Amino acid sequence: MNPLIERAQQTSRRIEAYLQEIEDADVWTLREQERTLPSESYIYILSLMGHLIYSDGLVHRQELELAKQYFSSNAEKTIEERLRVLSSRNHSKSTALPNFLKAAVYFDAVKNTRYTDAIIGLIEKFGNIVIAVDGNKLEVEVRVLSEIISNLIDLAVECREVTRQALKKGTSKEIERVKKQEEKEPSLDDLLTELRSMVGLQRVKQEVVAATNLVRVRQLREEMGLPAMPLSLHMVFTGNPGTGKTTVARLLAQIYREIGLLEEGHLVEVDRSGLIADYLGQTAGKVQAAVQSARGGILFIDEAYALKTDARDSYGQEAINTLLKAMEDHRDDLIIIVAGYTAPINEFLETNPGLRSRFNRFVHFDDYDGEELLNIFTYLCDKHGYSSTQIAKHQLKNHFSTLYESRGENFGNARDVRNVFETILKHQAERVVAIHKPTADDLSFIDLADIAWLFERPNAELVKAGRA
Repeated sequence: MNPLIERAQQTSRRIEAYLQEIEDADVWTLREQERTLPSESYIYILSLMGHLIYSDGLVHRQELELAKQYFSSNAEKTIEERLRVLSSRNHSKSTALPNFLKAAVYFDAVKNTRYTDAIIGLIEKFGNIVIAVDGNKLEVEVRVLSEIISNLIDLAVECREVTRQALKKGTSKEIERVKKQEEKEPSLDDLLTELRSMVGLQRVKQEVVAATNLVRVRQLREEMGLPAMPLSLHMVFTGNPGTGKTTVARLLAQIYREIGLLEEGHLVEVDRSGLIADYLGQTAGKVQAAVQSARGGILFIDEAYALKTDARDSYGQEAINTLLKAMEDHRDDLIIIVAGYTAPINEFLETNPGLRSRFNRFVHFDDYDGEELLNIFTYLCDKHGYSSTQIAKHQLKNHFSTLYESRGENFGNARDVRNVFETILKHQAERVVAIHKPTADDLSFIDLADIAWLFERPNAELVKAGRA
């Protein structure tokens, strides 16, 4: 598979993950035709894809391959027709923020998060991938995407102001309801318990607890007037995708908030597209904006080595220089975590002495083994109200053990488990709809028939990715 197609899927899943968290919080009740927030974003992503693909008036083979991953039909004529219909919506001229982003703005206001910026950043990343997938990034495509993102940002700013005024005046009954329901922030013990309850990651847990203890002891020494050594809290997370790096970073931000190290305790996720501008001289401003949004919390830079692609990459060097200055200027209210594969991260840190000196705490995330992958699957079942037969569990254990033992460079860890889980639910739904008046048990039970596709193996890569 084209690596860009895989990145597009990862990006759209990250958008859906943010919105699923908002959905689960139950703070937003306005719906579009009773759709869930992740479903609304999925429809928007399809529409954006169609708009960008047709912006140059042509549909290329690589673009069709990307679109096939998002449509149930593989017929190219059917997909082209759907893309043409979707392309008719002019996102850059829209006068209303999409409903799922209104929900994100509302969630940010109530929960003191910054999910809206993160989601718009991921939409921009997805759009850039769509533009690049055919290997020819045209000026008209870049301009169209830029107009769409600028429009979203402007609409989000307006929506924030309206929401802020509503909160201030207290005129909305719904806002009052949410304010009353708002849960208190989890305690330090709650957060450490959540960390310990994560599947696997024993070395990671030890490192996080050790870092937390080091900070707490340093704070106690300062309170007693004892000398305290300077402490660099910036970190490097290494490991394959799907090993929990972002989840642990989010927990760490909250832990540091609870011990008084960070004021907000939020996490801002970015990658190269969120820091590097399209035009020379604009990158510093983009980096500074990301830094400002992360102050009081953690700035998490995924695939940080992509910032500087080679020695001649002046855009990347500008981003790195701006980050180093920000780390110095905001040492008391900003922590930066760079993440990615082990070897490229080490090479990235060696490109600049300032990087190596500031990032001196490394945490490696091991791949999940077969038993741990099964435990993640069981967790997903429990979370969403599903159960399975013992024979089905046994077969799944064999599958995940084989998946781990034969893993290659594209091994997705927990992401592969989620793909398998979602595909099992698709097969289970096809079986259950044929039952006359299905019971609650019928709707919740995963049978051996629902996982049979795992062992038919029509295509090893499709099975691995959970799309057979």
